[in-house]
Amino acid sequence: MKKHIFLFLFLFSCAIGSSQHFNNYTNHWFLHENGGIDFNYNPPQVDTSWVVNSVPYQNSANVTYNSISDINGNLFFYSDGYYMYNRFHQRMPNGFGLNGGDSNSTTALIAYKNKYRMVFPMPGSNTKYYQIMGSKQYSTDSITEQILTYSIIDMSLDSGKGDVLIKNQVLMDSCSPKVNVIKHANGHCYWIIGHRSRSDALYAIPVCGDITNETIQPVITHIGINTNYNPPNYPLNYTLDNGVMYISPNGKKVFIYTYPLPNKDTLCELFDFDASTGVFSNYMVIQKGPYDDYSMSQFSQDGTKLYVGNLQLHSGYIYQFDLSSGNEQVINNSKTIVSYPTQVIYPGGEPRTYHGMHLAPNGKIYISNFYSYYYNSEYIDVINYPDSLGTACGYQDSGFYNQAGHRVLWMPGAWHVQSFLQKPMDFEHIGACVGDTVRFSLSDSVYTVLWDFGDTANPTSNGSTLYKPTHVYSQPGSYLVEAACLHYGMHDTVRKVVDIYPLTQVSLGPDVKIDSVSSVTLDAGSGYGGYLWSTGDTSQTITVNGSGMATGVYPYSIMVTDSGVCPGYDTVLVYVNTWVGLQEPIPEQSWEIFPNPAKERLMVQIGANWSGCETAIYNAQGQVVHKQILQNSTTSISLDNLSTGVYFLRLSSEKQSEVKRFEIMR
Repeated sequence: MKKHIFLFLFLFSCAIGSSQHFNNYTNHWFLHENGGIDFNYNPPQVDTSWVVNSVPYQNSANVTYNSISDINGNLFFYSDGYYMYNRFHQRMPNGFGLNGGDSNSTTALIAYKNKYRMVFPMPGSNTKYYQIMGSKQYSTDSITEQILTYSIIDMSLDSGKGDVLIKNQVLMDSCSPKVNVIKHANGHCYWIIGHRSRSDALYAIPVCGDITNETIQPVITHIGINTNYNPPNYPLNYTLDNGVMYISPNGKKVFIYTYPLPNKDTLCELFDFDASTGVFSNYMVIQKGPYDDYSMSQFSQDGTKLYVGNLQLHSGYIYQFDLSSGNEQVINNSKTIVSYPTQVIYPGGEPRTYHGMHLAPNGKIYISNFYSYYYNSEYIDVINYPDSLGTACGYQDSGFYNQAGHRVLWMPGAWHVQSFLQKPMDFEHIGACVGDTVRFSLSDSVYTVLWDFGDTANPTSNGSTLYKPTHVYSQPGSYLVEAACLHYGMHDTVRKVVDIYPLTQVSLGPDVKIDSVSSVTLDAGSGYGGYLWSTGDTSQTITVNGSGMATGVYPYSIMVTDSGVCPGYDTVLVYVNTWVGLQEPIPEQSWEIFPNPAKERLMVQIGANWSGCETAIYNAQGQVVHKQILQNSTTSISLDNLSTGVYFLRLSSEKQSEVKRFEIMR
């Protein structure tokens, strides 16, 4: 008797897994008027635990806050632009005077309004953090220049509550408000990206450690609009430097809006960014309608969608652009309205006007709105599925209630490092049976990956650095599989329990002998959910009648399924007018199928003794989905009409029948 195990179940992992992820850094949002959002909960909850009353401007609608949490989502510290607060909502001892002025000066108020502040860990340090921030230098008559500065917060100071170690150090002596931070592709450094004032120069400054001890060597790309522009009848110091920069979480796309142009219009520019080299490329202009100003924006979590909205009172349309094509005309033609200003009429009789949007760690985009310059909304709109195309993004009016008295105009000093907001890495696997070739695949592309299949019994093959590795488990059990990834500059580790199931047992009994006038009934046994014989029969038993059969040895195979995960396969040899010792079994004739897995076509290569045989393809339910006669040594079979999954190809000739398993993966 010859016995095999045939595996054909197509499985995706449904095991509950965990991911060591970095978006917990952004779990605390602080809004003005002592309102906030805590994303450590699902759904997120209102956070009113913080109370700061530092200066008369503190509760101004224009005050914005930036914060950072630890890897577990616990609040670390936050700033309003002038003061720095610890996790107990106390001012740090040296946490004042950030970017100049005193608490009662005009310059302090402007510091509060400044919207491009970001905090990120110092590479190579376990306790130090950078905060970068813009600052305006003033003369007696007008603004003369704007600079980019940094401060360093050391969380080992003040008994672990943190303090500002140094502050207001100049990083760029001429910098517009178009500033952002993204992770370097190497997984260690960061890029501080800034637009040099009165120029077309975009600076990418690598930060790989303590920059107080380093020589800064920025990567400079001359691309996009030159803001050194003096239109007729405008002041000599007029420039096009005002604006905001947004970066997609994967660091591949940069969107900049510049305002105001001489006609009070806004210019919207889209670039590609290479987080390995710091170089900008593929310049595009995002077109606007006649009444659009595109004064706020946000990328979806996967970076394929761009959302832009209008700040103009009562003209607050929000649009989506699909960036997946990479083509300027196609992107502009994809413009889709996802929210109208007239969809909600507030009690005052005025339609909603939007005033800020930001991507959250749960993958949703939150949008502040108001119906009057003097009365802000206590509700926040939500885009629930920003990665989805068009109106499938699920725009929800008043999707989050910030509680009475906690009204919102601006979103949080909406500035978190977008790399922290990447979608957590995940993986899937195909195959879950002992002896099966289990195929793993990640949910997104990665720079590097190190797999641990949790199979300590096979240490020599227990790991891989491939994006789509395979592994064969020799024993059933639950295995903790880990993929440690460098994912768009972030180290993201995902762990899942993968269950490997035992094989279904089936036996056709010993090999049998019949003559030309007798027959034999082959019985796979009762209680299985499905049967598939090499003859094409789907019953529990088949009868082999020796009448008319030539002398020889004939293999008959069965595949069975039951309530378990893995099917079983067995083969019995039927000897007609012969027996072992009189004549050896006929050799199996070679034949091959490739590629496996297949996509659009499957090649079948047969030996001479298989010529003229019939081939049949079965799906996992045992149904025939394709049949044909093979005449040539190599035949191409189209798979266009078959879906992704596991299939079986059976060859049948007058003397024998064999089955092979293959997969379709697209």
